[in-house]
Amino acid sequence: MKKSSAVISCLLASLLLAAIPFASPVSVNSLNLYPNLPAPIGKEKILFTSAGQAPENILLSKIAEDLHLEGDYRPRALASDLYDYQTLVIAVGSSPYGLQNRNRTFTEELDRTRRLLKEAELREMPVIIMHVAGDKRNERQNFKLLKTATPHADYFLGLKSLGNKSEIIDLLDAANVPVTLVEDLEDLLTPFNSVFR
Repeated sequence: MKKSSAVISCLLASLLLAAIPFASPVSVNSLNLYPNLPAPIGKEKILFTSAGQAPENILLSKIAEDLHLEGDYRPRALASDLYDYQTLVIAVGSSPYGLQNRNRTFTEELDRTRRLLKEAELREMPVIIMHVAGDKRNERQNFKLLKTATPHADYFLGLKSLGNKSEIIDLLDAANVPVTLVEDLEDLLTPFNSVFR
């Protein structure tokens, strides 16, 4: 009898301890945080573009190549370029040197991004937002670009080291956008692949 009482007591204690994380509301619990998407949302052919013209955004074409995905990297893509694509992937990373190299101001880049996102929405095209610059870019401009893109986003993929992390997470959470954050650039492959396969 004493043995069964001890077993029942241990079982109840285990159940109570297991339920504790669910009892306390934490803002992260409400966030759609995934290791990768549970089902594909994108289709090939993919238009990869940059919002902010940061040079590391060219990594998108390398990731696509490694995953054998069909797509084009066009850093200056316009809304009129979407006719030939089924998914839009935008890498956010503002670089003053990148903008200067493209003879574009930040305001012009923000406007180009808005038009691109509006056209993708009209075409009912999935929009994937990536942030691979971590905390190494102009935080104010990156946040403006993310704030512009988030209402149109179907998925966000970025590095855990992104700047203004709590503000960005709150923005994505308010828009109910699924999020995957990874440690390193190499870790982007699996969640990015889950968008298409």
